Amino acid sequence: MKRYLSFILAFALMLTLFAGLSMTVKPRVIDSVASAETVEYADEAGTNEKSDMEICVIGSAKKSVTPDYAKVTAVIETLDMDMKKSKDCNFECFEKVLSALKEEGLAEDKIVLDGFTSYPSYDYAQGKTLTGYYSITTFTFEVESLEDIKKFVDIAVENGTTSICNIGYELSSLDQVYQDVLLQAIENAKLKAQKITGNDNITVKSVKEEYVYSCSSLYRTYSDVLDGTNLIGSIEVEARVNVEFE
Repeated sequence: MKRYLSFILAFALMLTLFAGLSMTVKPRVIDSVASAETVEYADEAGTNEKSDMEICVIGSAKKSVTPDYAKVTAVIETLDMDMKKSKDCNFECFEKVLSALKEEGLAEDKIVLDGFTSYPSYDYAQGKTLTGYYSITTFTFEVESLEDIKKFVDIAVENGTTSICNIGYELSSLDQVYQDVLLQAIENAKLKAQKITGNDNITVKSVKEEYVYSCSSLYRTYSDVLDGTNLIGSIEVEARVNVEFE
């Protein structure tokens, strides 16, 4: 029994000593940490100076411009029970239209044959009955002066053109306009970055041009030409960039 009491007293004394030791432990002061234990961070240049903040901003710009020339897409369609006659008649009509346009002053290199196709047509109302062979020629001619569009369209239709699919208004200086819009997009990104950082002395580190669907031509139907309402309109040129500043 005495041995048991002695053991309990000894164990209690040990607990007291440990408790006393735990109460005397002091928190480590950060200033006293050895220099060998510190970690230094270097920037990409290998120096130990604090790097300037970098920011990446998306910039965009858009400009509406008036087109200065047009491309007219037209179709010649013929039908004949004989496939060869249908094809020959179609080519004759195309040559007639081509000659009429050139006589009026349109250069031959401004007229492009886009495609030709010929196929049989059937009537299925009372069984599969052949109604003839269609031949279709699609071509495009370019009009340099917008004031001459109606004149050349009328000539094409009067000489055998079946239909005018569309008229695409385009801009000859599109590349230069896009370059200007691209610079505006970069400036837009810079203004955003300055606003975010509050720093007017930021510099461009990198620029990534992003693809943007930009309508580089304006399409009109032949009925628009006849009506004359909002005939030309404007072309939207847009640019978008991802700019990194430092």
